[in-house]
Amino acid sequence: MGRVVTVSGGKGGVGKTFVAANLAKMLSKLYRKSVLLVDIDVSNPCVYTLVNLKVERREPIKIFKPELLKDKCVLCSECVRYCPTHSLLLIPKKELIFIEVLCEGCATCLYVCPFEAIAEGEKIVGWVNATHERDLMRVVYGELVPGSRQEGEVMERTLEFSKQYWDSYNYIIIDTPPGTGRGIMYALQEAEVILSVTEPTKLGLHDLKKLHRLVKRIGKREIVILNKYGIPYGNYEEVENFIKSEELKSYRIPYDNVVLKSYFDGKSVLEYGMELKVVNELRGIVEEVLLRKN
Repeated sequence: MGRVVTVSGGKGGVGKTFVAANLAKMLSKLYRKSVLLVDIDVSNPCVYTLVNLKVERREPIKIFKPELLKDKCVLCSECVRYCPTHSLLLIPKKELIFIEVLCEGCATCLYVCPFEAIAEGEKIVGWVNATHERDLMRVVYGELVPGSRQEGEVMERTLEFSKQYWDSYNYIIIDTPPGTGRGIMYALQEAEVILSVTEPTKLGLHDLKKLHRLVKRIGKREIVILNKYGIPYGNYEEVENFIKSEELKSYRIPYDNVVLKSYFDGKSVLEYGMELKVVNELRGIVEEVLLRKN
């Protein structure tokens, strides 16, 4: 199995997808390493837009949905009593109502009903997509049904789906959404090294500290990627002091309009010139962190 690298960050908009996609491109284009890029930002998957690969496989992600059998229901309220999300409502002596938007598919109601008045149905809460492979790279990404509450479930199922490819690639790079929730914890635990992406702002530092506490608790190797370095009025001293105090290895990706242009064009920064400072810094991460085992 290849090396698993998780790109994460407590705050949205710091550049996790930019870092993940461009590191994947460098590994495959410059160093001829095969890369599986996994995007579990299921509410807003966009990593595939920067690598220009077409989906060849798309599968629904389904969870349990109760089907109420009203001819068997005696309105005993056992399912209502045990439902952890209060998605079942009993109008005494009249009817049992299912509030689908609250249901998380745990199936507790199915097991506690003494009259077998609940059957096993299903609903689609998302999809997992796999692209074709090109230039030694493939992308797997999850999509959450808009308005669904099952973000963690779709994240975990996407990651599990991707594992069928892991033995075929030198590197597995996982791009996470912001935060430190359930699905993100799963991705962090899978990683050999975690790239914590932040920016030189007070909010960026605040969320970096939260993520760092989590990474430290699970005992994983962590590298800080300080993105947008050089923005006006940046909170540089506090961020640098924190990195130093925690004895973290770090890299600084300079603020550059070429990064913005790459988003607009849907390209990697490699395509704008190997002499760019941002490209050189990303190469440093690849050569000093990803290609080395220490």
